[in-house]
Amino acid sequence: MSKDINNIESTSGISRRTLLGQMAVGASWLAMGSAMGWASVVQAAPGSNPGKYKIDLGGYNGPELTSEPITLRFMRQDFAPSVNAVFDNAYAEFRKAYPNITIEEEKVPYGDLQKKVQVYVASGEGPDIMMGRNDFATAYAAGQFAVPLNQYFSQEFIDDIVDSLRNSGSVGGDLLCLPWETNPVFMYFNRDIFESAGIETPPEVSDITQGWTWDQFNDALDRLTKALRAKGDTTSWALAASTYGNGGPGSNYAQLESIWIRSMGDPNADKASSLYKTFAGVSEDGLTASGYLDTPEAVQGMKNYQFLFANGITPKGAGSQFREGIAGMMVGSINEANYMTSEDRASTPYANTPPFKFGTTPLPRGAMAFSAIIADAPFVYAGSPHVAEAAALLAFICNDANRLAFHKEWGSMPGRKSLLALDPRYSSDQSYQLAAAVAATAYAPPQTVGWFDYFNAVNPAVSDIALGADPQKRLTNAAQQVDGLLAKYK
Repeated sequence: MSKDINNIESTSGISRRTLLGQMAVGASWLAMGSAMGWASVVQAAPGSNPGKYKIDLGGYNGPELTSEPITLRFMRQDFAPSVNAVFDNAYAEFRKAYPNITIEEEKVPYGDLQKKVQVYVASGEGPDIMMGRNDFATAYAAGQFAVPLNQYFSQEFIDDIVDSLRNSGSVGGDLLCLPWETNPVFMYFNRDIFESAGIETPPEVSDITQGWTWDQFNDALDRLTKALRAKGDTTSWALAASTYGNGGPGSNYAQLESIWIRSMGDPNADKASSLYKTFAGVSEDGLTASGYLDTPEAVQGMKNYQFLFANGITPKGAGSQFREGIAGMMVGSINEANYMTSEDRASTPYANTPPFKFGTTPLPRGAMAFSAIIADAPFVYAGSPHVAEAAALLAFICNDANRLAFHKEWGSMPGRKSLLALDPRYSSDQSYQLAAAVAATAYAPPQTVGWFDYFNAVNPAVSDIALGADPQKRLTNAAQQVDGLLAKYK
């Protein structure tokens, strides 16, 4: 049955319409992508249910689907033709089992997805399944426009989701969106550049607590920069510019620059302490950033960040220096390893650059080893007139065979533990082991219904600090700005 979600109020007293109206203010959205090869083996895994329904509906555990003619609408990213074909093939199989169910897709550019979600939900009518993101789960909960998937998916399937993803996509024990891939962040280094400069390479380990500290990281890259310049190399950089978001400093606080700040905190410290507040990033009610974003530890984190730009270690603009072979290190996800080892070179950013010898190492650490977890995560719209069937279709798209076919073509890292276990690289190759370790231990963004307001305000602050602004003053100003933005959710 459909729900009159126009009248639903969240437990915090925020109406769905109010929430969506506030979400639209100043929102900008991040882009992620990846490409990797995938083993062509398919085995039974947790949540697979062959024989229970007319077709393997993956983790679906609800009622048998209707026999009445209905149409299900799915809004998702428009991929390359080979990836779109994976969906087309899946729908053809689904239709053989349920010919009464018509599937209509709306494929949109990635950057427009969340804007479309806002428009649809604000109107009170939208596709049955929409592509969301795990870091917006708190907003989904406040507006109550995503169906708790626990009602339709088996617990076995839900437990199979990588813990950090499941936790970040859940609020109050309800899984509100289904993270179907992940892109853990760590460091790459160009072995050739380090060796030619006579600088020791970082530790190649899969234990995220055994990488460099921020002091070691800054010291090594400072020495690498000086060694390059002493040799007359004026084009290479010790650290490549960020390739996240629009690139360059302040491009993606959610997934990247928050590492410098939140790694200086400690989730296990006393909640009244500056250490804990630095990690949390926002007050427990999600409405105050002052005293959390601008702590002494956060300021030191941004001083460490500013050091890289002030000393010519990394560019002040965007670029792809690592992929061009002119940077010693870069921050990236497992897709870089897939690019550099791909046999289909023409389809990668390295097509015109011979792969150099590379290695991977954990992100630098402060008081803790920290990484944020961000993932595409479709949700079932609470306003759908066919919630059970929509949940079943989503589960079918995410069954073992369809997910493996998707990851093989698109290249992203799976979001389920059983699927990761099917690829031997994640248990035998250091780079992939590191990726798995980061994914398993990463943290959700600061828990606030106004998360998009938060990072939109912090991104320019980070950019200003990179260009020379005083870290204390700029973080204090940003925290006060975020406070003002979050006040509308009270």
